[in-house]
Amino acid sequence: MNEFSDFQWLASAPAAEAWSFCSSLEDFSKSIGVSFRLTQKQLQLLQTQFEFAKGAAKRKVSEPWNWFWTKTLLEQASDQITAEETARDFPVHATVIDGCCGAGVDAIAIAKHLSHETPLGDRLLAIDSSEIACALAELNASRNGVPLRPVQVRFEDAEFPVDGWLHLDPDRRVSGRTVDMYSTEPSWPAIAKRIEIAPGASIKVAPGFQPDVDYAWENCGSPDSRRWISRDGSVRQQRLYWRIPQWHHAKRIVSAYRKSAGWYHEVFDSEPLGALEAWECIEQDPLQVAASAFVADHDPALRAANCVVSLSDRLRLSVLGNEFGYCIGDTPVEHPLLRWYRVIEVMPMDRKKVRAMSRALKVGRWELKSRNIDVDLAQWAKELIIDKGSESVGWLLLTKVGKKHVCLVCQEIQS
Repeated sequence: MNEFSDFQWLASAPAAEAWSFCSSLEDFSKSIGVSFRLTQKQLQLLQTQFEFAKGAAKRKVSEPWNWFWTKTLLEQASDQITAEETARDFPVHATVIDGCCGAGVDAIAIAKHLSHETPLGDRLLAIDSSEIACALAELNASRNGVPLRPVQVRFEDAEFPVDGWLHLDPDRRVSGRTVDMYSTEPSWPAIAKRIEIAPGASIKVAPGFQPDVDYAWENCGSPDSRRWISRDGSVRQQRLYWRIPQWHHAKRIVSAYRKSAGWYHEVFDSEPLGALEAWECIEQDPLQVAASAFVADHDPALRAANCVVSLSDRLRLSVLGNEFGYCIGDTPVEHPLLRWYRVIEVMPMDRKKVRAMSRALKVGRWELKSRNIDVDLAQWAKELIIDKGSESVGWLLLTKVGKKHVCLVCQEIQS
């Protein structure tokens, strides 16, 4: 197992020279151990970092060769695009505390945001209880052009600036991965105490965290607003906000990033509608849905925020089945959180009938989605027949309406 001194070595000139050579390789070569006079432990550490840079780190940061990690810190880190977006939650002239800074992705994004107009100075305090995390955060900051000196200290023991806004990504793996804020490190009472006196606070929690009405928020009270964030069709995180000016008018925010379009935010100023409160929630015989109808799947962050019905009501669309179902309309309503399909046929989930349909339709590839039912999509895909001479794509949307399982045979409408 690597120790603190091993990660300190990564900041040395010999390590930098060897790492620069590694970045030019397609596959890691153990011969560099001889070329650069590395110990076996140093060589293994570089190999681990090489595998991160070639693999998982590319999904987190734009320049993976400028970052170093442990396996756990890489798994826990925010992705860089999301970190840069949430850094803008803080006023540009604020003093910010980044508790549990980890390998530094959020801290570096916050530092760049705060220094956009004026020098950073000492307006960012990054802390972590792990000396390895602090070492890597400092090294990563240096490699990304940010002056950062994290402090190794427990959150409960830290001395914070009185005017410090709070950014925190608490460790949810203390007793195994959890969505429960009662089981984090630092403890929720310690977090709540700091939230109570901070000018504002942004707390990162699991996307699936849903506090019940009796949740013990302590003296800080419940959050003013909650934000769900997705990137390229995957929910990355949920944020709890206290006194964040940018979202002062919001109860729930759904933020989605697409590489082709950037960020989009849908803001809801009230709690989400239930299915019965919506303009219309279709509960009729699903086989009577008009074959000329259009159906839309929604961004997963919208579902995580439980705001499918609220958005559908806003756009005057119907919801098929329940509050997590597909949206339906007579005409497509263009919206960044919706992906539209033209319904060709609505049929029961009968394997033989669906297979016969796939033979008759003659498409070159089938794509499948499911909503509100537990189904093995891979197995269903194997049973569908394709026409290798066709370039068209067919979509099969499987869902439940009432007690009936149905298949919506569709073609995607390209925006």
